[in-house]
Amino acid sequence: MVPIEELERFNPWWTKGGVPTEWTQKYRRKLYFSIEPYLKRRQILLVYGLRRVGKTTLMMQVIESLLKNVNPRHILYFSFDDATFTLKDVLESYQKVILHSSIEDSKDPLYLFFDEIQKQDGWENTIKTYYDLYPDIRFFLSGSASAGLRKRSTESLAGRILDFTLPPLSFEEFLELNGKNTLVIKKDPDLLKREVIPLFYRYLKYGQFPELARETDEAFAKKNLLNTIIERVIYRDLPEEFGIRDIELLRNIIALVGKNPGMIVKYSEISKNLGRDQRTVANYFEYLEYGLLIRFVYNYRGGALASMRKLKKVYFSSPNLAFALNQNLDRVLPLMLENLVACQTGSKFFYRNGFEVDFVAETEEGLVAIEVKNKQHEVKQLLKFREKFSDKTTDLYLLDVEGEGEKDGVQIIPVWKFLLGI
Repeated sequence: MVPIEELERFNPWWTKGGVPTEWTQKYRRKLYFSIEPYLKRRQILLVYGLRRVGKTTLMMQVIESLLKNVNPRHILYFSFDDATFTLKDVLESYQKVILHSSIEDSKDPLYLFFDEIQKQDGWENTIKTYYDLYPDIRFFLSGSASAGLRKRSTESLAGRILDFTLPPLSFEEFLELNGKNTLVIKKDPDLLKREVIPLFYRYLKYGQFPELARETDEAFAKKNLLNTIIERVIYRDLPEEFGIRDIELLRNIIALVGKNPGMIVKYSEISKNLGRDQRTVANYFEYLEYGLLIRFVYNYRGGALASMRKLKKVYFSSPNLAFALNQNLDRVLPLMLENLVACQTGSKFFYRNGFEVDFVAETEEGLVAIEVKNKQHEVKQLLKFREKFSDKTTDLYLLDVEGEGEKDGVQIIPVWKFLLGI
């Protein structure tokens, strides 16, 4: 049984009528508007993403919108991040002490929001039971993990659930949070270049997380990233999920990626250097991917299956994490730029076979090859790629912070313009 005080702590609108202003922001991220049309449908909605990207804020904004037309007591929110109560405890207590009746007796839809749902064993079975039995329930779930959440939801909740990813802030969202009109910037970017570039560097270092988007103190931002994301995942989330005991190994892997985002992953070499079993090292990389701290990019071989058997690179899910782990940014800043492009383009591939191209993206029109920041604007690697895949290649890009123009059919574009779609 969950004490009523605990339920009321999470649901102040039951007594005060609204969501506390400090729990929401006026700014709505793009995902909010993608989700909004589904809120009143008989569909389970699942949002997952890295810690601190704004999942809880998104939930509170949705609740704030619903409260305009919904009885406050028909909206339940509960976070399982630090809770000792089970999902069944929460549902039973809600019916007994708040509704004073069974869910099946409700004449109006009930909106149930559960945060960090992956921390509940068997959550998918409980949700499925309630969903199937009670057609007037609307579930909105969130989680800070990817593979496990999606696997369980697709296996047990097939046809009942829609999942959405909430990524770190896009550059456009970051600018808007800082009061900039992106339409004006896109209309005349060169006129506003001096204003935008300093903001771009702030975004690259620590501006991808909503709570830090307006922050100007780098030391505070670095400490916040370490404490609320990296340490939290290493010390709590992954050990709780997988029973991990070798915390030192997790920390060493994170430190290794932090110094070399975009490094080629060779488990045999890493295990030798760290003095750990190769299979264990491979498993720990998978755990970090599960926790959404890292992502892999595979060597392109003409198809996803063939590519995944070859070399792979590892990047953070945000270059901000590399900033948090490095004191001297001079060497790692170009790698952070590459890391940013990896995340923002969603590229799954690079190319390395006699020559190397940073990223290869598959589109409906064909292949897009991207190189990130080199001093001489050298395009020969991209030209080799075009020659090798002449029947598939559609666009070639070289991305830098300042450079711009065209060279031998390669478009040279500043990264900040590329991110804004200019």
